Amino acid sequence: MTDERCPRCQWPLSELVRAGSSHPVSAGRLDYRRCVCGTWLLLVNGTLAGATREPRIGA
Repeated sequence: MTDERCPRCQWPLSELVRAGSSHPVSAGRLDYRRCVCGTWLLLVNGTLAGATREPRIGA
């Protein structure tokens, strides 16, 4: 995994517990992870592809 961070709180994804679900897809592997701020993160092959919350203004 790269040095990507949560778009809401900037917590490093590499420090998140690997809790959530993981699924094989045609593009490789799809993982859902919960950040410490409560945001659900979508990772495709270990790369951040989406999040459930927008970044905080002024963060």
